[in-house]
Amino acid sequence: MAEERANQSGEPGNLTDAIRKVLPYIDAALAKGDVSLRERVLQAAIEIVEKLIVDVRVGDQIQDKTGYAVSPWFAFIYHDVAEWYRENYGEALNRNETGRAHGFVLIRGLPVEMVVPLTRSRVETPGETSWLSFPKEVEADENPFDWLKEPPNISALDDASRARLAHQTSEIATALRSIRVNGMGIKPPDEAASGLLEGVLAEFEAAAKNALRNDAAGRSGALWNVHMAVERTLKAFSQHKTGTFRQIHNLFELFDDIASQGISADRNLLKKLRRDSDVIADRYGLGNPPSAQEAWASYKAGLLLVSSVTRSFTRKYNIGGASFLLKQPPWAKLPDKIEDQSIR
Repeated sequence: MAEERANQSGEPGNLTDAIRKVLPYIDAALAKGDVSLRERVLQAAIEIVEKLIVDVRVGDQIQDKTGYAVSPWFAFIYHDVAEWYRENYGEALNRNETGRAHGFVLIRGLPVEMVVPLTRSRVETPGETSWLSFPKEVEADENPFDWLKEPPNISALDDASRARLAHQTSEIATALRSIRVNGMGIKPPDEAASGLLEGVLAEFEAAAKNALRNDAAGRSGALWNVHMAVERTLKAFSQHKTGTFRQIHNLFELFDDIASQGISADRNLLKKLRRDSDVIADRYGLGNPPSAQEAWASYKAGLLLVSSVTRSFTRKYNIGGASFLLKQPPWAKLPDKIEDQSIR
């Protein structure tokens, strides 16, 4: 097999050309496997090394591919792959939906989208290390108003309304963040409970998007999504504590099933949600459509309830509020120079 020289010359037949020929097929396979776009860059580089590269020669020595992630030549492969993804996906590559939660608040009776960052990062040593934090609430140097998308003029609100909005935005952001971190590290691991919990934030996000439509069908859909988020959480807690849950939709009965299991939540919050039969009827346009105010009250009550319930799960570790100092991956930066080496 002809050798492919690891360089950036752009000459026909070099490693870059070889990588670009196979990437469309690798990317298609990763997409079919539901690998997220942000994960595909590294995964594609790994696929190239592990499945397509036979050996690497430095000078007269053949290198073992074991530990390739810290090798200079892998950095070149990774950057070639990353460049292909930037060319083909553009700004879509920078989106990180798992690092944000979409919610909403009501301002002057108008649903307004709120996009809450679930993690925070801060560079410690440029090009070397950075802090990654998992906040469980709004931190002192953050302003939740910054997370509102196209809100009405907040400065035009009177002092009392602005203070109330500040409290509400902080409340929503704190609930979304705490639900995310409270679902991590639950022990013992349980596939059913994990499956139920995985969909909780997605239901709240769907509720927000439905409410933002600001019409009867959207608000009815929002109530259904909130109901499902609460139902998933209560059933997950029952599964976590007892190994089973009842196949019912009545939230009061589900709550009472786990009331003796050390749950930390206010049952009265359920009174702000419509009964399961009404929510189902509303979903099909057969009931009385909720107002924007009712959709907002249900959404907030559901978030607060779920946030409280998830705090009561037993966890192996709790990363809420924790920060981790991370070293930059060795492939993230190209070496200043690379020794004469060949890859085939």
